[in-house]
Amino acid sequence: MVDSLNKNKFKLALHWQILIAMVLGITVGMAFNSCSAPSSVDGPGGGICGFIGYSRLNISTFSWMGDVFLRLLKMIVVPLIFCSLINGVSHMKIEQLGKVGLTTLLVFQGSMLLAAIVGLTYVNLIQPGVGFDLSHITKGSIEHLPPPPSEGFFLSIIPPNIFNALSRDDKLIQVIFFALLFGIALISGGKNTASLSKGFGQAFKVMLKITHWIMFLAPFGVFGLIIKTVGVTGLAPFVSIGKYMIVVLLALSTMLFVVTPLLVYFLGGMNPFKFFAGVKEAMLTALGTSSSAATLPVSLECVQKNLGISPSLTNFVVTIGSTMSMNGAALYEAVVTLFLAQAYAPTLGIDLSLKGQIFIVAMVLVSTLGTPGIPHGGLITTTIVLKAVGLPIDAIGLIIGVDRILDMCRTMTNVTGDCAAAVIVNNILKDKDKNIDIDLDELESDELQTTKT
Repeated sequence: MVDSLNKNKFKLALHWQILIAMVLGITVGMAFNSCSAPSSVDGPGGGICGFIGYSRLNISTFSWMGDVFLRLLKMIVVPLIFCSLINGVSHMKIEQLGKVGLTTLLVFQGSMLLAAIVGLTYVNLIQPGVGFDLSHITKGSIEHLPPPPSEGFFLSIIPPNIFNALSRDDKLIQVIFFALLFGIALISGGKNTASLSKGFGQAFKVMLKITHWIMFLAPFGVFGLIIKTVGVTGLAPFVSIGKYMIVVLLALSTMLFVVTPLLVYFLGGMNPFKFFAGVKEAMLTALGTSSSAATLPVSLECVQKNLGISPSLTNFVVTIGSTMSMNGAALYEAVVTLFLAQAYAPTLGIDLSLKGQIFIVAMVLVSTLGTPGIPHGGLITTTIVLKAVGLPIDAIGLIIGVDRILDMCRTMTNVTGDCAAAVIVNNILKDKDKNIDIDLDELESDELQTTKT
């Protein structure tokens, strides 16, 4: 466990280190932001701004730590996902794989449906977009966001070139598709491929070891990322669009701390306090990095070691969930779409009836299946929903200024949902299928006996 590894080097547990780093990052970031304003000049040696000016400190003095940490996590994500999923699938009995896959998909879709409904409920109750003045909001730039996939979802999951997909952090769903095929092929090979299956298991352990080393830097990385975010944006964007932010945060909080614990208790058969205690490191890492893919290594460790879910099931559910289970993104897309529909309703005549909102939910469930687990990944797929309901894609520019903070919160909701899904799938299947794992050592010994004979 990452926590236990850190205790020898740091007295504080990792999750406390990350939390302290976030608080310090917000404080330092606000200082830099306030000192960047023309009215903040205090003269030579005057106040904190004078000290910052004299010391030649700036945001980039600290933000590089976040960039390095995020690059290290992204470096390990693709090989970790590849080895993790192959290891998980190839250790399952082939007759159980279909049942596990179907159960997992139903849990993913069910939880995302609940998330979208929670989001729409808050927008209908508070109606942040009704009477929203579009004229005083400066549209942010959306040029840095990669375009949504031009082809359909089911076509986009098939990699035309697996090596190209392995080199792209926005093509993880293609990596997952190939890894699933590879893992199934290993199972089909039986004892002839048992040695290769064990090899991927060893490779997965190596990836986890590298991840442990990277996580020692987590507090410094989160510190740098928060300073960069708060130091650039400050509080101004949040004031102008505060009502919308309140709705998003209320909905995410409800999904995270009300709906998820209920699902874990009634469908997962686990005490919610034990669940949150077990996944707290993954939650805080997701909050700091805004990337469910980058948080995957920590999520796998937490679910296996702290919650006691079998490695093969964890590797299968949590790894696929990093791209295909997006509770926070589903909720966010529903809120953003209905908020903008309310704002543009007087001019564009968007359908806000129950029928129109059911269509929004349907589009959200389809688009979130391929949400990349990277920062601002939810915004990318939101453009698909906006286009489908007749809203201008440029409308995203109205809320992009506050998206970084909201992205942190929805990523934490995404990651927590992935961990909860593993608990639920495990509880659903455990009574019917006592053992879904293959004994690879037994297969290898059978192969050796056959060879000797």
